[in-house]
Amino acid sequence: MERAVLSMILVAAATSAALAETVCMDAAEMEAALIDWYGEAPVRGAKAKDQQLWASDATGTWTLMQLNSDGTACVLGQGQNWSGSGDPLVALRRSLDKSDGAVTTEVTAFMALLSADRQDMAARRDP
Repeated sequence: MERAVLSMILVAAATSAALAETVCMDAAEMEAALIDWYGEAPVRGAKAKDQQLWASDATGTWTLMQLNSDGTACVLGQGQNWSGSGDPLVALRRSLDKSDGAVTTEVTAFMALLSADRQDMAARRDP
């Protein structure tokens, strides 16, 4: 009995560790997977530096990915409860508010970067 419990604990720990690892692959493969598996597409107005938010109103999923100079892309965060009507930054915040999961530092940093980019653009328009 103790062995069975210990085995279950080890499997659970290994699964948690695997989920915590960053997923990276060829950028074209990543994009194809997001389109085919989740029905996601790039969210207009939600790109900051080398990071892009993808989402699907149909499936309610979203993925934040980083595009690397070597042609690979890595998942920085993902979630559910996406409702993309209107401002993508507001939609992402709404999704995170409805989520039970923890907000990663990468997602928080992306939101800050996106906000800063918008403020810079507004400042250039209205000097």
